[in-house]
Amino acid sequence: MIQREGHFTQLKLRLCYFLILFCESCSVFASPHTIDALKVAYIYNIAKFTHWSETTWYAQSDPFELCIYEENNFNEELATLQNKVVNGHPINILRPEKELDFQYCHAFYIKTSKRYRYRYLLSLINQKNVLVITDNSPFFDYGGLVNLVEVAHRLRFQINKQQLDNSLLKFSSKLLQLAILIDNSRHF
Repeated sequence: MIQREGHFTQLKLRLCYFLILFCESCSVFASPHTIDALKVAYIYNIAKFTHWSETTWYAQSDPFELCIYEENNFNEELATLQNKVVNGHPINILRPEKELDFQYCHAFYIKTSKRYRYRYLLSLINQKNVLVITDNSPFFDYGGLVNLVEVAHRLRFQINKQQLDNSLLKFSSKLLQLAILIDNSRHF
């Protein structure tokens, strides 16, 4: 039974690996709808290859809270995450409005061009326990963990190595192999 579960896990890892490679091969000059769909696929797959501590959830049925703050909504693309799971937890998409709402985030996607807003939003979460994903942010080195970027007309992702080392999150080695690792020691 254990051998069978290990084989199944390997198949899932390979499938996600190929999905990420497929997404990387897609041109970012596609329609905005396609670009947003790629970003949602990246967010989902990065979360799937992230490990949170066992004490993160009280019960297996607790939701995976994906918090979104963006200046342009892509609700239609986010709807594709309905009925999907991360680490065995069903995804729930939140758009926090009150400061207290941010305490529930397991992953936080931020897209803003305003530095003061970016820093304020990061101050509302526990960065050690939250997967912070930014979108081509010039402020990535101020606390973001993963940054979606365009490289050679393809969507890729950067990982802030120092932020990862300071967090309680663990990334799959497969995810790290696909990432552009950034070692930046700048702080707030």
